[in-house]
Amino acid sequence: MGINQSRPIRFTARGTTDSFDSTDKFPGACQKLTNLVFDQANPELVVSRPGVVTLANLIAAGFANPTFISIQIGIGPRIYGMVATTRNAGHDEPFIYDTSINAFVTVTGTISAATTPTSPATTGAWTPPTIATVGTMIIVTHPGFPGTAGKFFGYFDVTTAATPVWHIANTVTTPLPGVPIAVANFNNRAWFAVPAGAGQPVNQLFYTDVLTNPPTITNATQFLVVGDTQSITALSGLPVTTSSSGIIGALSVFKATQIWQISGDTTTQNLAEVPISLTIGTPFPRSVAQCPYGMYFASYGGPYLLDQLGVVRTITNDLKNLEPDINAAFQNAINPSRWAGAYTATMYRICGQTTIRGSGQFVDYWFDEHKRRWTGPHTFTYDCASSIGGSFVLSSANIPGQLIGSDPNQGVSSVYTDLNSLVPFILQSSTFPKQGDEEMKQVAESTIELAATGGSVTYTIDAQNSQGQLMGRVVIVVGLAVWGGSTWGGTTWGASPVWGGGALWGAPPVGSGLLWGQGQAIPVTYPVQWAAALVFDKMQLQITGIASANVGIGTFFARYQKTGYQAWFPGSQTATVGAYNGV
Repeated sequence: MGINQSRPIRFTARGTTDSFDSTDKFPGACQKLTNLVFDQANPELVVSRPGVVTLANLIAAGFANPTFISIQIGIGPRIYGMVATTRNAGHDEPFIYDTSINAFVTVTGTISAATTPTSPATTGAWTPPTIATVGTMIIVTHPGFPGTAGKFFGYFDVTTAATPVWHIANTVTTPLPGVPIAVANFNNRAWFAVPAGAGQPVNQLFYTDVLTNPPTITNATQFLVVGDTQSITALSGLPVTTSSSGIIGALSVFKATQIWQISGDTTTQNLAEVPISLTIGTPFPRSVAQCPYGMYFASYGGPYLLDQLGVVRTITNDLKNLEPDINAAFQNAINPSRWAGAYTATMYRICGQTTIRGSGQFVDYWFDEHKRRWTGPHTFTYDCASSIGGSFVLSSANIPGQLIGSDPNQGVSSVYTDLNSLVPFILQSSTFPKQGDEEMKQVAESTIELAATGGSVTYTIDAQNSQGQLMGRVVIVVGLAVWGGSTWGGTTWGASPVWGGGALWGAPPVGSGLLWGQGQAIPVTYPVQWAAALVFDKMQLQITGIASANVGIGTFFARYQKTGYQAWFPGSQTATVGAYNGV
């Protein structure tokens, strides 16, 4: 029999937020969607994020004790990178992996301690390596280059793709005055960011001649001074939409608190630099990722998008909202130069170390452009991220010598383990509902939509109060039994789970805390039978289990009654007649 004079509560997970409470954020706000992503076909469902697999193993390929992969990037079907090995102890060596043949390509040329950079530390602040393709060169900047005797940067010469050659160099004719900290391609020129110092008083951006191999700077005037002496942190190309010239190319130049844009070229006598922002930049150089709408990046103010109109916008659900759902992780970032981001297939992801609610941790957040919301923090962490063929390529100091594949969305070939290890999922909602009646609420009846596509899934559902204290727990096993699996008369009357077994079909014996359901692709509504009524001012849900292709979590419904007494929580407060001292 239904509850009299009750009111419905609905909760459908819509995205991750920093907020404890969902009222002033958005319906369906979650504190955690760990290892869960949005079902692209069903807007009410969250499903398991695809797991990660070994894409290439440098150890198995014969590299000498490979450890930290300091940089890797996908260009065409190939992944180019640098890895620390004992081939030249204390140095990184170049590598190429070709995904079209699933094999490493031998890099020729001289690869010795004299022609490779020293290996960087795997922790702490650093200047990360960068890679850019310019004509027949894949140019690498690296903090381990000494900056002496022509050892300023390296490059793969891919004039003959089957036999790429490694070189170490400085620019020809006019040498760079210091070791560059970033490189990018703009107008078929290599643009090098060289910081102040090392023979120059200001921060400079040098550009080479067009498509020269080796990189050549004919005129000593081929450089720009970008703003103040604050070092450039990142370079990235960006198509820019203009009112008069249509879409033109531009080079975005990031500093920690500034963004500049380079357009035009000396050959057309319209080379120009303009400030985009003198207050927002990025100290997260690896967070910069190009997308169809511009480029994503992170700053201490949160996640941002630099769009094709040259406008810097926070990443939000819509243009009417200026506050990002996720902010605290970026504000409290630890070593932002270590954070890594990438974009592919409408998904932007970013990973790094931060402090959340006083706890230091690594987080991995995904922004889904279809849903315009975040999921995470996910549990697989990494130091470098790139994309190739619609998937992510990751590398981690914790997983030495491996290139790791990660799909942004579920597919027929997706796995749901991380390098063969089981992955837990956590849905932790923000608190709800906040009502103006100031009364405690009680819930005796509730339901939830769950799926188990082709297999069994165990869902543990916890109801917690606003302080995270457990009020009730129910375990629902979906996929154990099939509706009508027993024939009429095939079991003994009174034996669970048939009629008379102390519960209805599809429900457990009373007090067991276990519900049985049917496995199917379409989610089914199940009763959530709490052992006792839930009494709360605001509640939150926590749903946990093990990730698999079968997981699907939909809408939770409950009906609550007012208790008739004011909301309260045990605490330390005192009052005198006619006054409240605020303790």
